Amino acid sequence: MDSSKKVSLSKGLVSTPSKFSRRSLVASASALGLTAAIAGSQRSAFAALVSLPLSDALKAQSAKLKLFHDKAPWQDSFVKMSDQATKEIDVGWEATPYSDTTSYQQVINSSLPTGSGPDLFTWWSGYRMEDMYKSGQLLDVSAIWQSAIKSGDLPESLAAGFTFDSKQYGVPAGASYWVMFYNKKVFADNGLKPPTTWEEFTGAAEKIKAAGVTPFFATVDGRWPAFIWWEELLIKSDPQFYADLCNGKAKYTDEPAVKALATWKDFIDKKYFTDLDLPMDQNMTAMFANNEIAMVPVGTWFQQQFTTAGMTAGTDYDIFIIPNMDAAAKQNSIIVESGAICLPAKGKNVDAAQKVATWWDQVPAQTTWSGLLGDTPANPKVKTENDVLNNMLKTVTDGKYVQIQRYWEASPPNIVENAVDELARFMLNPSEGQSVLEAIQKIADDVWSKRTAS
Repeated sequence: MDSSKKVSLSKGLVSTPSKFSRRSLVASASALGLTAAIAGSQRSAFAALVSLPLSDALKAQSAKLKLFHDKAPWQDSFVKMSDQATKEIDVGWEATPYSDTTSYQQVINSSLPTGSGPDLFTWWSGYRMEDMYKSGQLLDVSAIWQSAIKSGDLPESLAAGFTFDSKQYGVPAGASYWVMFYNKKVFADNGLKPPTTWEEFTGAAEKIKAAGVTPFFATVDGRWPAFIWWEELLIKSDPQFYADLCNGKAKYTDEPAVKALATWKDFIDKKYFTDLDLPMDQNMTAMFANNEIAMVPVGTWFQQQFTTAGMTAGTDYDIFIIPNMDAAAKQNSIIVESGAICLPAKGKNVDAAQKVATWWDQVPAQTTWSGLLGDTPANPKVKTENDVLNNMLKTVTDGKYVQIQRYWEASPPNIVENAVDELARFMLNPSEGQSVLEAIQKIADDVWSKRTAS
């Protein structure tokens, strides 16, 4: 969904003066083809402007902000959203894309303290937002969240990834759910239905493997995908432990973590996974489309790759949510990732930027945004044009699934960055599970002790 698809999670608006000035009038009139009328004087320019139909005059006065983002492939989508916002709330923006995440971070971090940065910018949620919050660079948007939760535009459980000291400092750009995509032909050929229990889930894997098809996709390519099975196995066995582990209240060497790795090792030993150097790219999607891989655990943002490979949602593939290991578990859980749209604390156009942040997660905007990206919306009231996604969202709502933040954002980066390498080591050498957990815990101990001391 963003540059975290390499190793990171995520990957642009100029203010119109509130009073008329010669420069702003010339700019406005030029855009309306009135340069000749303006050439006379500021007075004649004002007269020309107010003589326009009211709608055109208001359009000329619409706020124009700056929005920076590091999702270059989404540039056209940000531009289309600006066009819609201009029509609906009289605020638009000039979107500036950055293709390199490192450069993007440098630009944002250097410009915000001086007040010379953008009015809105995309960022990571969770712990990857923490340093910016601690430095006082983010505007408190708690009032926007409170209103959105009250109106049903945002689920309260999604707020955790944007919350520090009981206040929110960003709004979700969207929301991607981590699910299991499955090949419908492979399932049909083997007389299988989407599993609703852990026993059905593992039974399906065994039956598919016996038929000569690889049950699951897994990879260490790109580093970050090493956490996919780790987080899924943890939240399906003990979601509270997962939350405690991510926040330093539990240890990687505790029993739930050991059991999760033991289950993972069992899957590896049974050869349920693809070759671990298989990239998450068109080669993998081609194998999925050609019925060589039965199931792919990934965020809903990846769906466009399957359609690009010629697959049709609902016909060639569908979605299910991995069931709990314990059928008696009272809590249903699902991993969600949501990049943030943030507002600088020292922004020059705070009111207009807040107007955008409020609008962004309402039904009209989220309907457009999710449609442009082919992904799920942050707003639970929005229906997509994709029945596969709609059915999944209904399952999440009806099953009262708790939305749990993705591992990449849910714990301090210094821990996560090292953990993914250790988890990759385990995937390649499953007999080293205990030493992997001990190595991660050693890093975690160091990070949490330094945080406590500071």
